[in-house]
Amino acid sequence: MQWASQDLARFRVCASSFGGPIALLRDDRLLHEAGPAPLLDSSIHVFSASGLTIGKIEYDGLHHVAGFSWNSREQLVCVQEDGTVRVFSLSGQEPASFSLGTTASIVDCRFWDQGLVAMTSEYRFVYVNDIGEPKPKFLADTLSHITEMPYSWAIVPPHLTLSHHVEVLASVGKTILSIDAAGVQDQLLDHGPYTHISVSPNGRLAALCSDHQQSTGGYLRIQVVSMDFQRSFSEYTSTSLDDRLFDIAWCGSDAAVASLSTGDTLLVGPFGDTLTFSHDAPMHLVQELDGVRLFNALSHEFLSKVSEDAKSVFQIGSTSAAALLFDALDGIRLHSSRADETVRSIGDDMPQAVDTCIAAAGSEPNVELQQSLLRAASLGKSFLPVFAGDKLVDMCRSLRLVHCLSSYEVGIPVSLLQFQSLPFEEWISRLLNRQQHRMAAAVCQYMEQPADQVYVHWACAKIRASSTLDDDTLYRALLDRLDSLPTATIASFVDIAEVANHCGYQRLAIRLLGHEPRAANQVPLLISMNQDKAAMDAAIRSGDADLVYFVIFHLFKAMALGDFFQVVGRTQAAGRLFERYCVDQSSPVLQDYYFQDDAFAKSARLIVIDNKLTPQVEVPKVVANLKVALKILHNDRTRTLETAAMDLQIRLIQAQAQLGPEFVGLPLNETLAQCLAKGEYAKASKLRSDFKIPERRYYWIKLHALVVRRDWPELARLANAKKSPIGYRPFVDECIAALQYQEAAKYIPRCEVAGDRPMLFLRIGFFREAAQAAASTKDIDMLRQIHGASARDPTLQHDIAQQIEQLSRS
Repeated sequence: MQWASQDLARFRVCASSFGGPIALLRDDRLLHEAGPAPLLDSSIHVFSASGLTIGKIEYDGLHHVAGFSWNSREQLVCVQEDGTVRVFSLSGQEPASFSLGTTASIVDCRFWDQGLVAMTSEYRFVYVNDIGEPKPKFLADTLSHITEMPYSWAIVPPHLTLSHHVEVLASVGKTILSIDAAGVQDQLLDHGPYTHISVSPNGRLAALCSDHQQSTGGYLRIQVVSMDFQRSFSEYTSTSLDDRLFDIAWCGSDAAVASLSTGDTLLVGPFGDTLTFSHDAPMHLVQELDGVRLFNALSHEFLSKVSEDAKSVFQIGSTSAAALLFDALDGIRLHSSRADETVRSIGDDMPQAVDTCIAAAGSEPNVELQQSLLRAASLGKSFLPVFAGDKLVDMCRSLRLVHCLSSYEVGIPVSLLQFQSLPFEEWISRLLNRQQHRMAAAVCQYMEQPADQVYVHWACAKIRASSTLDDDTLYRALLDRLDSLPTATIASFVDIAEVANHCGYQRLAIRLLGHEPRAANQVPLLISMNQDKAAMDAAIRSGDADLVYFVIFHLFKAMALGDFFQVVGRTQAAGRLFERYCVDQSSPVLQDYYFQDDAFAKSARLIVIDNKLTPQVEVPKVVANLKVALKILHNDRTRTLETAAMDLQIRLIQAQAQLGPEFVGLPLNETLAQCLAKGEYAKASKLRSDFKIPERRYYWIKLHALVVRRDWPELARLANAKKSPIGYRPFVDECIAALQYQEAAKYIPRCEVAGDRPMLFLRIGFFREAAQAAASTKDIDMLRQIHGASARDPTLQHDIAQQIEQLSRS
């Protein structure tokens, strides 16, 4: 270990799995001898697994820590005695915090990947399943079962229980209580109290330690039992008075490891066999996926079960194909003539031998043996006619990365199984948490993976560490590095800009956001920086109406109404979207917006829209509102036509109110038509004169109304009053449409175009008149047509035939 022989007895120690960091917190429950180190240092010191300093977490010494541990994301979770939970990240982000919601103080805690269980001073247990989304809940009430501090307790994580809820195992008296959300169950044991309880990684076994004198004369008893406490698989009893248990954990799921206060480490096998390892000081234990890590102030070791593949190769007297292949490699190195014979004796088992050597290399911690096993596999594949080399290449690549992570400088000692159990991005994230940017970039390049995450993290770390540089200098330093990347590019600058803004480099953050290609990422950060104009401009450039609305709604809530109108009215697109939204929602704010923007025509139009005329509407109120709109329109000298139209509309509504409620809201032409249809000719004439309806339009409307009304005398007076401005053909067409052929015949002779008269007479069945009109115009073709249509009148046919003959001779 590289931490200059730390006295771990003075600290509370917490280590993370997967070769993670080690946290040391001064144990304020103990008295310490004065020395060079400050006694009142309440900071949490963080070291790598090799003992190198990673960082220091400043912690308020007034808040006593009841328990702390690392979660699966390498975040340090600290539970204070007052129930506050604080989550610290190695990347330097602000700590997150939440409360367990209990009035009693917290005395102890247990943790799993993303959850925790805390015990209160009232011996009740409160748990949180997910620290990212904390919802504290209490387990079953233990008031009637626990009246004093349990000797020890442990948890069974939710993914290991049948109920999929966390369970607590508490040593009370001589028995163990199983506590969950449903209730408390006594396991009815009589060998307690148990000073330590440890649950196996698969949740099937539990290791119980009794640290007191038994009838056999021993002072330390370790027993491995099933989780239902009905079967005992192995038991160890110590006869030494000095053996006191320091820590206990599991090596895999079939062997328990006990660290004794004497410095010895005891491995208790599944059938009661034991193996002892001697150390200079007690070892802290960390359960891993495939073994257990042991460390003290001087050394850091890893204990795991030898794999079956390694046993097949290295076991004394092994005659397996893999062992023969490995021996053949030694023979080739020694230039032995028997090497070729050994290889050929493997025969058809060569593919299995190659695979076994590759797998054994992955489980072997010694680098030299790894190389020898991989060389043996390479030797064996050369004797195979067909062999896919992907497995060998992948193993070499994975082992190189494992050795890279396990180096002293990085300090993440992991096995191949541990490395393969986490995604590649997680290992890159762990390198970045230790500020190993160069190493992380090299690993990404080696694995042919994108390195965006690496360069973004580097830029953020550069900004946090550059408190003395100004915005321009820091901007050039960042861009010089990021622009020189040969293959990788920064997909998003938002994270970097957010860190710059948080560190007080607002101008730098704005310039970095200029490199962000997606406006949807720019806008929220610009808003949080109070760069409203820039946010609006970015939203409009994106062409995304929803994004523009997002900015508009934010500004509406954050700004005074007058300032908001000025910002929105500055750009045409934002103003139109705001108007559209207000119209759809019938918002009264739009009237104020138009008033401040001097949009007189729009303001008047809004009043008109809000005062749609119906028979049920109060006419005086509508007229009053329209007069207000007219007054507003008078302020805009460019709207003379609209002003005249508004004045005309007010007069029309007033005239309609005098005619009757059924007229209110009708257009001028329809109002006139309704008057004529009801026989109110005088009122219709007055409307015509008051509103200066053109004579041609008046004739058309009155003609149609009189025909509908069947007022033929009035129609005749209209036709005879003076020369019709619309001619007399419309009179004929309207009468024909109404099937009034006699009336139509009166006006056909007055049609201006003589050539139309024969055809009009023919349409209404007046064949003789049609023949006369055709003869007057000497239209032989029309006469022949009439001759064919009048087959029922022989006399007329004879006359028409004579006329045709006369016209033909002439």
